[in-house]
Amino acid sequence: MRSNKLRIGIAHPRLERGGSEARAMWGIEAFKADYAVSLITSGNINLPQMNQYYGTQVRQEDVTICKPPFPKLLQKMKGAAALRGSLFQRYCQKIASEFDALISTYNFCDFGVPALQCIADFSWDEEVRGKLHPQKRYHQRSLIRNAYMSLTKFISPPPEISHNRINDMIIANSRWSANIIKKKYNLESKVLYPPVLSHYPEVDLSNREYGFVCIGRISPEKRIERIIEILSKVRTPDNDLHLHIIGEYRNSSYGRHLKRLSQEHQDWITLDGSRMGLEKIALLSQHRFGIHACQGEAFGISVAEMVKAGCITFVPNEGGQTEIVNHPLLLYDSVDDAVDKIKNVLQQQKVQVSLRDHLSKQGEYFSSEIFMEGLRTVVQEFLEKNAS
Repeated sequence: MRSNKLRIGIAHPRLERGGSEARAMWGIEAFKADYAVSLITSGNINLPQMNQYYGTQVRQEDVTICKPPFPKLLQKMKGAAALRGSLFQRYCQKIASEFDALISTYNFCDFGVPALQCIADFSWDEEVRGKLHPQKRYHQRSLIRNAYMSLTKFISPPPEISHNRINDMIIANSRWSANIIKKKYNLESKVLYPPVLSHYPEVDLSNREYGFVCIGRISPEKRIERIIEILSKVRTPDNDLHLHIIGEYRNSSYGRHLKRLSQEHQDWITLDGSRMGLEKIALLSQHRFGIHACQGEAFGISVAEMVKAGCITFVPNEGGQTEIVNHPLLLYDSVDDAVDKIKNVLQQQKVQVSLRDHLSKQGEYFSSEIFMEGLRTVVQEFLEKNAS
């Protein structure tokens, strides 16, 4: 029997672990009570595992899973993202008419109908991503690569980001992202910060370890070696700072380089690998400081996690992460600037208490409750707009 509820389709090309996946899972939470919700995605979906990672409570009966009929080999491959993306978009276009509203939780997707488009990063814009992350090696052009990209465009051309998107509703994950979209494409965006796990224990500064944590994907644009350089200049025999690097290590050249570098400083650096659930909560909550080194992130979900865990967190003075900490003492422009600002904070207990209070208020902006309320509001606006 057909439900009388409005039908919401939440699309993500491939659910793994990251900020855009959090948006998809909490999107289901936002609509499961009042709408008929479908999750459109590829790969294997393990809801209990995803719930554990993101703090959601999505049950099998809360959502219909719509999976494109990819060949098994393509589903298992770690590469071929462009091919999967083209086939995924074509599948979304095929089923778009079944929904009253469609939400792409990972950048633009051409559904063939007006939709809500959530900006996660700028991987879809080669010019922007090249300027933001020049140290990350993107695919080199070759005859084989050109033929491959031509095939993906033939299957389903990438969305045209222009005035043609005027009937879409664009949701940026920071004011910084919204400004780039406005400046380059002359498109307006609504800003809705991604949801961040809220349930961290209250631990006083005096009861926290005198050390730093950094958390996130282990890849070149995260510039973790710069964190090591900064803290090696901050450490003295008197302060005896240490660092925990939290993130999944893959057998890549950058991962191996970072492992060698950390082993050179194994007396104060710990490679924790991936941590989820209570393990991650405990590790973040028991440390006094956090640090991030990736420049030009559209938001910085790991920064928000450290802030909400009560860590006094230092970040580069560029990107959406500046909106998370929102304090001049925590924004740095260079290695030397970071060293000076960290030393200044370390030497002043009252400043640490003040910064902790400030960040506690900042963290309130990034709750799952605020995200769900905001998403419900923009979907309602979208439905009213397209009904007229």
